[in-house]
Amino acid sequence: MTQFFYIASVLLFAGALLLIAELLHRRGKDTKCYLRPLALALALVAFVAYLWREPAIYNVRGLNMYSPFGDEMVKTVLAVLIYWISHAAVLLAILSVFFEYKTLKHLTKLVATVSVLLDLIFINVYMTAIMGNDPFAAFNMQHLLLAAQHAITLAISGYHILRDGATLPTKKEWGAAALALPFALLCVMPCFVPQALFGFVDGSIEVFDFTEAHRFVLYGAIILPILIFHAIREKDVEVKRFLMIYFSLGWMWVYLGRWVLADFANPTSWPLHLCNTAMFLVPICLIFRMQRLFNFCLFINVMGSLIAMVMAEDLGFVNAIATERVSYWLNHYAAFFMPLLLVALKIFKRPKFREWCWAVAAFCVYFFGILFVNAWFSNYGDVDYFFLNSDFVAEKLGKWAENTRNFTVSFHIGEMTLTFYPLYQFLFFVVYVGVFTVGVRFVYEFLFRAWDNAQDRRERERSFRMMKKDLAAFLGGKHINEPISGDSSPCIELKSFCKKYGSNKHYSVQNVSFKVTGGEIFGFLGPNGAGKSTIIKSMVGIQTITEGNIEICGFDVDKQAVQAKMNLGFVPDHYALYENLTGREYINYIADLYNVDTEYRTKTIEKYVERFQLTHSFDNQMKTYSHGMKQKITIMAALVHNPKVWILDEPLTGLDPTSIHEVKECMKEHAAAGNIVFFSSHIIDVVEKICDRIAIIKGGKLRACVRVAELEEKGIDLEQFYLKTTKQEYIDHTKEIEEAAQQRAEAEAAKV
Repeated sequence: MTQFFYIASVLLFAGALLLIAELLHRRGKDTKCYLRPLALALALVAFVAYLWREPAIYNVRGLNMYSPFGDEMVKTVLAVLIYWISHAAVLLAILSVFFEYKTLKHLTKLVATVSVLLDLIFINVYMTAIMGNDPFAAFNMQHLLLAAQHAITLAISGYHILRDGATLPTKKEWGAAALALPFALLCVMPCFVPQALFGFVDGSIEVFDFTEAHRFVLYGAIILPILIFHAIREKDVEVKRFLMIYFSLGWMWVYLGRWVLADFANPTSWPLHLCNTAMFLVPICLIFRMQRLFNFCLFINVMGSLIAMVMAEDLGFVNAIATERVSYWLNHYAAFFMPLLLVALKIFKRPKFREWCWAVAAFCVYFFGILFVNAWFSNYGDVDYFFLNSDFVAEKLGKWAENTRNFTVSFHIGEMTLTFYPLYQFLFFVVYVGVFTVGVRFVYEFLFRAWDNAQDRRERERSFRMMKKDLAAFLGGKHINEPISGDSSPCIELKSFCKKYGSNKHYSVQNVSFKVTGGEIFGFLGPNGAGKSTIIKSMVGIQTITEGNIEICGFDVDKQAVQAKMNLGFVPDHYALYENLTGREYINYIADLYNVDTEYRTKTIEKYVERFQLTHSFDNQMKTYSHGMKQKITIMAALVHNPKVWILDEPLTGLDPTSIHEVKECMKEHAAAGNIVFFSSHIIDVVEKICDRIAIIKGGKLRACVRVAELEEKGIDLEQFYLKTTKQEYIDHTKEIEEAAQQRAEAEAAKV
């Protein structure tokens, strides 16, 4: 087969495949039904071509030793690079058919097209790298496989180019592709590349027996997944899943390079070691979303690979970057951190106890299956899957462990002899299951809790930073202790306030707006469940605000919570006191919170103690108090710092007539001093006698907000007004009264 004929056949075959795809597209057919089988065919063809024989450049050392190009190092470098890039081209082309990501499409168009063109331009170099000298001397099946691989790769890449037409990627898309390109190439770097490009390293470097170099490589097993996690943790879960699919398939592809097809004819060469299985199981778990199979990898493969890395084999090579060493560490790295990384990235759920039990059961099946496989395959050659037939593990534990292998049992099946080491293998099983798999579960539980705590801390820190940023933007250059509006004089203002709870679609309070100024006693009325307590709790900062704003003395309740609360005194409908404290201790504790000076608090406390008749019980523990006495303590705590805004939610419940009178007097005095008294109540008579203004709410909506004096002037009884408003017999009482007030004001102005 000539080079020209090879190139022509690739281009013609690629053109034919591309033409079929284009015709299907123009006829409105779903091209996925064509491209996906084509991509799977590419995977099969590339797999067989890849493993047909060991590539000629597999054993190259330092560019000129064992190279099919002799001392022509430029050709050796070129051969290594184009062979490497061709792996990325195939993997990108396959995955670009199954995943709709722009960056993936751009990378495929770039890498796959350039790779195929380089292979064809330097066809002699490429083929020599694979087949050795004079690769076109005679036709063989590998030529056909490689031609099909090139043609299908070029056809898929060409289809993406045709679909995008003349549209070039944006600057941002080019940047994303440029960032992804090194990742895409590193994941499929053949194991022989380090030794081919750099040759030998210091022969004294030993990556086993826990030497300094060995520890350095072990640290990589911890650092590498951390870097990957932080690089992609913010991406969408499906994007993370795709990246891990590419990563695991790339490493699996590279790992397969240690075999050729002929090896699979010999059972002793099959990849049945526990760590070997992880290279194939992880991609399967990711592609088919197999949670149970993943649990096996997480509980069994991770521990097995960790032990294998710590007890690393001496492979007998002085070169620390030999192909076999790179392949060994690639295998165990992937088996160790990939399952952990998939849990950290939340691609798979954390397994619970039941899943752990299933994983242990699956391991038992694997273990006893491998016992039989080892015994059977030993008739074909030296085999030691999971180190169950050798003293590799035993010799590291001492003479006693090696002695357990002296007891053997053999069976004969026809011409086959099956040999077992019952004592050694039983102890191996018990230790692995009883210590490692049980222990790893507890280790995982500890790590999961530690991870959750760290994640929670990171989330809180992130929320705090965002909150500071939002606050700075909200304040617009003002200090946080400056009111956002006004001059910090007594004021309550609700601006389109809305509140709904959780995922409830309906608002508990909707679009409520009103303003209360200094000197007013403001009554808040409404039936049970109308939204009074919801508004009050949002005003004092107990509940969050869904929409709108609330300002207390010009301070935003949401953004300047501490400053707003310093101007508040609150009497809740259900008090909560530290009842092991005395009344005096509790009031002083509250005064300390508000930084009330000693002289003022002493006078204030004594005034209210005498007013509420608590002299003889004030120094007793509050758990001995009656309900009414506790209510009085709550009122005192709200007034000890002389707040500009005093908010009370059903404050008169449980008080005796004398105390009710005193509370009402306190309200009048507090308002007379220029402060605000805002309270909710069901006692209409009290509201009518002491309030300057009232608001009525029903069904979460403000129905009226009027002055009591204006109702009296119109001869409207407050109780009847309330009943008719809550029954919606008046359409708009507020508008009517405001118009009457405006008319009076205009008449008085005309007289003047």
